[in-house]
Amino acid sequence: MIVGVHALIGAALGRLGRTPGQAFCLGFASHLVADAIPHRDLEAPTEGAIAAAALVCIGLAHGVESREFMGALGAIAPDAENLAARALGVPEEKLLLPTHNRYHGAKVDNVLGQVALALGCIAVLALPASDCAPGRARGNTSR
Repeated sequence: MIVGVHALIGAALGRLGRTPGQAFCLGFASHLVADAIPHRDLEAPTEGAIAAAALVCIGLAHGVESREFMGALGAIAPDAENLAARALGVPEEKLLLPTHNRYHGAKVDNVLGQVALALGCIAVLALPASDCAPGRARGNTSR
């Protein structure tokens, strides 16, 4: 999965967490599910640029201490394993996360599915946060 799409999924799901810590965990879990879906991975420099842009946009829109930003960080955290493995020459079969070695989704040639998923997440992130948070009354925007 494109790392920036992981970040958007994590940010959207992070809204469901009651705390930034829960949001991080939701983002991390979302990574495992998203990696199992057939997708196309891009070259590392492109992935890094897209991920950085996604984090900057999420941080500017919601704040770096927000549940959205923490969900995004949780969602991209597992890919630190891929980055370290590439830098150190670790073979794919030696990676620890099951979706990075055994249960990785089939590789596909296009990114249209990921683009559609990203657009859906952006739509969720455009909603007022109070409409998405569990246990919050409408109109109560306190964090």
